[in-house]
Formats: sequence, C-alpha cells, structure tokens
Amino acid sequence: MKISAQWIRDFLPAGIDTNADPANNRSAEALTLAGLPCENIEKIVDADHGVDVLLDVEVTSNRADCLCHLGVARELSALQNLELKTQAIESIPSTGTPATTIDNQRPDACFIFTARIIRGVKVGPSPAWLVRRLESVGLRSINNVVDATNYVLMEIGQPSHVFDFNKLDGGRIVIRSAHAGEKLMALDGKERTLDESMLVIADASKAQSIAGIMGGSQSGVTESTVDILLEVARFDPMTIRKTARKLALSSDSCYRFERGIDPDLQLRASDRLTGLILQLAGGRVDGPLVVAGAVDSTRHEVSLRVEKLKKLLGIEADAGGIASVLGRLGFEVTFEGEVVKAIVPTHRRDVRIEEDLIEEYARVIGYDAIPTRDAVSIRLTSPDVVRERTDVIRQHLVSSGCFESLTFSFVSDVLAPFFTPVECGLLRVEHGVRKADGQLRPSILPNLLESVKRNQDAGTSGARLFEVASVFWLDGQTPVEKRAVGIVMEDSFSAVRGVVESLLTKLDQRRKVKVVPSSEKGFAPEFALGFALGASGRVMWGGEVVGDNGAGDDKWVDVGVIGVASRAVAQAAGLRVSQGGQQAGLPVMAQLWLEPLLEGVVEVPTLVPLSKFPGVARDLSLVLAESVAFADVEALVRKLTLENLESVSHITTYRGKPLEKGTKSLSIQLTFRSDQGTLTSESVDGSVNNVIAKAQSELAAVLRV
Repeated sequence: MKISAQWIRDFLPAGIDTNADPANNRSAEALTLAGLPCENIEKIVDADHGVDVLLDVEVTSNRADCLCHLGVARELSALQNLELKTQAIESIPSTGTPATTIDNQRPDACFIFTARIIRGVKVGPSPAWLVRRLESVGLRSINNVVDATNYVLMEIGQPSHVFDFNKLDGGRIVIRSAHAGEKLMALDGKERTLDESMLVIADASKAQSIAGIMGGSQSGVTESTVDILLEVARFDPMTIRKTARKLALSSDSCYRFERGIDPDLQLRASDRLTGLILQLAGGRVDGPLVVAGAVDSTRHEVSLRVEKLKKLLGIEADAGGIASVLGRLGFEVTFEGEVVKAIVPTHRRDVRIEEDLIEEYARVIGYDAIPTRDAVSIRLTSPDVVRERTDVIRQHLVSSGCFESLTFSFVSDVLAPFFTPVECGLLRVEHGVRKADGQLRPSILPNLLESVKRNQDAGTSGARLFEVASVFWLDGQTPVEKRAVGIVMEDSFSAVRGVVESLLTKLDQRRKVKVVPSSEKGFAPEFALGFALGASGRVMWGGEVVGDNGAGDDKWVDVGVIGVASRAVAQAAGLRVSQGGQQAGLPVMAQLWLEPLLEGVVEVPTLVPLSKFPGVARDLSLVLAESVAFADVEALVRKLTLENLESVSHITTYRGKPLEKGTKSLSIQLTFRSDQGTLTSESVDGSVNNVIAKAQSELAAVLRV
C-alpha cells in the first residue's frame, strides 16, 4: 500500500517527513515499529507541486482499516501524538421520488447496498491534482467519474462502483446469485463463466457486475455516459474471497472486501463520492439515496485490567495513562479504579479482547519502552520420570538394532479388524476430511507393518522397527487410551523374544519373566521355535511372592503379547512372504503396555555378587500329556523349594514316534549352585528324584530314558 505524504497532509498538520532516507524518516520508523513496516521510501520532486514522499507500507491482513490514507493518518496521529484533522463530509439532500429500486435476494452476502442516481454528468479527463494523486499510489487515471471512485477508495477505504444508468435494463438493481454457466464480460476485457456460488449485481435481465470484485464492460462508464448509478455497498468477505479464488480475479476493491471494511462507513462514503463527482463532472442528484440493508454502528466494549497489562508487558502503568494512549487511537475510554473500559470504533474490527487492547497500548508507547532482562533466570524443574523411563526403553531397543518409527494415529480399514480387542469397538473421527481410514488405531502393530511394506517396496529387507505411542478403542461406550511399545521385525521369533526379555531385564533384573500361550488377534494360531509356546504368547512379568502358605506363589503382571504375524495379516498389509513353511518370511511382532513397564523400572540396579563355585546341571526328559505346558512343570518345581536350586529352563519339546499320540517329551534343565562350596552330583540327587516323583504323581509324567 503506497501512502503519499502530500495526501496525508489532508488529515495531519505535519504530514509525513519529506526525508526519503529510511534511517531518518520518523514517520516510516514509527509505522514500522508499530507493526506496519515500510518496505520502501520513494522521494518524488515535482517542479510545480514540490516534494512528495511515498511510503510503501505493508499492511497485515487484520488491519484493513489501514488500507487507505485516513487509516494510516490515524496511526500516525496516535504514534506521533498529532491532532487528526476531521474532514466534514457534506450530506447530500435526499428528496423526491426514488429513481431506482434495489432487490436484494442475498442479504446474507450483501449486508448493505446503496444506490444514487446522478443525471447530466459530463464524463472527461480528471483535473491534474486528481491524476497526480492517483498516479502517486500506482493507479491509472481513466476519467473523472471512475477516478472519483478510486480516490474515495484510497482516501477513506470504501470501495464503490459506477454504472451507466441508461444501460441497466429496467433501471433497477438486483443482487442475486449467478446462474450456472452465466457469462459476464468484465472491465478487463475478459469473459468469465460464473456459477451459483457467486454473487452478482444484475439489472432486470442479466448480470452487470461481479459483486465486490469487478464491474461488467457493458454497463461501464464511457465518454457518452450522461446518467450514472452510484453503488456503495458492503459484502460478506468469505463470499468475495471464494469468488475471487475461483475466477483467479482480483482488484483493489476485492482486496479490501476480503479483509472486511468499516461496517458503518457506507452512507458517509456515498455522500463523499457523490459530492466529489458533482464537483468533477457536474450533474444533479435525482431522488433520494436508495438503501437495501443497513449500516452496522454497533460498538462493543472491551475491559482492560491494569494488573493484567503489567503482568503481560512487565512494566508499570496506571489507568489514566492507559486511557490517554487508547484515546489517541480513537477509542472512547473511561476508567474506574484499576479497570479501563474502551468502546471500540467500528473501523477496528481486529480489537475484540483484553489482550488486543494491551497490544495497542504497547504499540503506541513503543516496544523499546518495554524493558528486557539482562539476566535470564533458570529454574530447575523436577525430572519427568515417565519421559526418562521411556527413554531407557527407547535406548535399549535402539541398542538392540531397532529403528524408532513415527506413524499416524489412524489405522487402515483393511488392517483394523485384525487388531481390535474382542468385544470392543473403534473410535472414529467425524471430520469429513478423513472419510477413509478414519478410525484411531487400536494397536501400533498395523502401522509398523505398513512401514515394513514401504521398506520392502523400496528394496530394503530385514526391517527392525519400534514405536512408543498411544492406542485407542471403545469399551462399550467408554473410550480407552493406553500407551504401548510396538515392535515389528523381519527376524526369528527367538530373536524378538530375546529383545523383549532383555528389555525387561534391563528395567529390573530381579523380576522373572515368563511367556504363556495366547490367542491374540492378528497372530499365527500355532508356532514353535524351540519353545513350548504358542505362536503368540502373553509376556508375564513377576517375582513378587504373595501368600503365606510357603508354596512360593508369584504375582504375575500382564505386560503384552509377542508372536508371529498371521498370514492373513501379512497379506492384508501387502507384505511379500515366502511360501515355504507356515511361518516362513512372516514378520514377528510384539506389543508391550507401557504402564507396567514404567512401574517396574529400577532406577539404581542392585548388584548381586557371582558365586565363586560351579553349578551342577541335570537334564530331565518327561513324557507328558499334550495339555501340560512347561509353565506347569516350572510351577511344580518352584513349589518344592529345592535347596540350592538356581534355575529351571526349557530345552526342547519333541512330538512323534515312538511317543503315543497326544503326548510329548518335554526336556528341562535344573541348575543347582551353592555360595558355600562346590556341589557334588550326589548332593543334588535327592532334589532331582523329588522333582521326578512329584511330576509322576501330580502330572502323570513318565521319565524318558
């Protein structure tokens, strides 16, 4: 927006400095520091009219009131404490019979439309002073009537338009939506095809103007024009903006309507424009001003607490000083005690809340008046325990060869059913932007599987990914959110189990870990890799002895699930897997709940010295019924509380001949160790025989030789 120093003198006694040096131009500096930066200063020397200085001011979208010389003059008067000259606009008499009618069919998009008929005008060149002022701000002179509309636009910020009244069919105005496919030849010489979302100003038969943007060439003012219809209106900014974008068409009027103009300006602007045209082109007013709609003179009140201003700006201030500053900006201000009340002028559409008034005060007094602290105080906050413990998990998984992923919180419609908890529903977003895949993920695993798919498509195999994130589902009508750690690897089941178990050991090496069979959705139903486990198992974390029966019962906490992805899940995710075996090429997955993991973290590990003496290991192969799991055998051994027993571990499981159908051979290893000395084979025979006897009596086991 170019601002002329000579034009500003119409409103300010001092005007704008005529110094074109940005470093020494006080007006440019004041505007820049107040949020209206001057991008360029141009000095124009005219032998007949003296020196003029043009400031190229960048006006932000919320300050549409500054898109005219009056608006910038108001700013300078407040910033430099100058008196603002009030220009009296002569009221045009409204007598006689209306010479036209207005049919406003879109009051939602056209808030007010005024029409005035002037007859007997003489269209011709504009006087030199008018041409000079328009050209100084980058506008081309057309004729005295059109130039008058541009002058008022740049002077007080109100767009307007002039029609050749004798070219309007029926001599009337109709404000309506454009017809589908309706065409209009605009003043720029290009024909536009309109649609029903656009607003037009029409006569009795056809559109004559694209409302708020550009007039039509058919009813434009020419040298042969004698009678004119003067339009001054206010339109809905969103309607104008959408139309301008669709047509790829803009204008100075459109630029202002899009940002919102003063809603109380239209009647005064019509009088100002009428008086200027009568001065420049002669003629006489025919009938009164015809108005459809009304101006909006509503002026809302905003309160400002002095204490709030002190807190936000960090400066001392009093109610009287604040009221004085805001009064310079055109606010009607009163104050009582420590509360300042300001009635906002209609042209300041950007001031709505208390903080807006505080910003206005800061702009006027100058941001350099707000002190900066030379010393920055640093307050140490308490450590975020959850974040620190979560970082331990991340660091361990990274050190195990995994890469952390970050995926969206939504899950695809294809994969969602495989991972939704039984008897639970999905949380969906209602926003129309995401119609497909619009449900929140009930598991992290499907997103990681899609990441594996993208890696495969890029020619990268052997992905090892993890993510720490939230999962969501509906339990009845109750939304549930839980934090989890998801792991997906193109690796063996034993490798992934090793990563999970080493993670649990990292968090607390004292707690025991076991994996029990599970029928979790999304995992292969049967699978064994040297373990007496199902394809997926629930990872249990425990070690806290409960009860007083001496049986050594442990309290186990469910941490999550680990297993091989089912072939149906792999196919749904689009993964490339081999057809060799049931589990060949299928990724292994694990999802662990974050809450029990974080609760079990040991901040300072307890060191236990290693025994100086070797242990004694005994292997037992027990023939058991298929229904007996290793966990049952381990529990039986633990209950015996055998002396010097260090561990019970699984070796292998065998099925097939010569074993009978429905049975299996479970090989376990019992390790004994003493801190007092080296154990002999004979010293553990009694304990081993006790295990065999108990297994035979309680589990119907047969010792396999």
